[in-house]
Amino acid sequence: MKIIILPKDISEDLLNYDISEINSNELDIILTELKEIDNSVEISTVNFGRGADWILILATLSSITSIISLGDKLEKGIDGWIKIGKRISKIFHNSDKVYIDEDVAKIMAISHISKNYDIKSIKLIDNHTTFLVDFSNWFKRENKQDLTSKPFNIYNFTFELNSERTISLSVKSNGEIIEILDIEIETLNNIL
Repeated sequence: MKIIILPKDISEDLLNYDISEINSNELDIILTELKEIDNSVEISTVNFGRGADWILILATLSSITSIISLGDKLEKGIDGWIKIGKRISKIFHNSDKVYIDEDVAKIMAISHISKNYDIKSIKLIDNHTTFLVDFSNWFKRENKQDLTSKPFNIYNFTFELNSERTISLSVKSNGEIIEILDIEIETLNNIL
């Protein structure tokens, strides 16, 4: 699970100093939230500048390998995923830029759904990622499918909620969520 972050007002500091040398309340809050999600979070920098440096922070949360795969039904641990989603939201509030990978987008989608529904079970029934920009050739990235190579994406998810509803969402890599469909399965079956 990866998140690319530019904490508020430290872009110049990231160009000139090591992360450990930067004094920023926003950076401290972000690092605290990341460590609450994954105590062994790895923090590094990544350069997105083409011609001029544009340094951002890359957080790799390796203890969380996958949240839910296509066809999987999640019935246990849902509250934990929602709690992680709320922590990730705090990172957005303290950042100028944030880019998330597909697993983070799924967590944010589940957290978003939980605002309107009590989730007893959730099943991922379809997903697709639209990659908007490919930086792998610009920066000679080793992993061409990694978030650092393709940070600007739209993640489309369709979930079955509580065996009662079908919900489709698009989550942009900047965290914006767009609701596409929210319908009872019975109503959907009657349409078809």
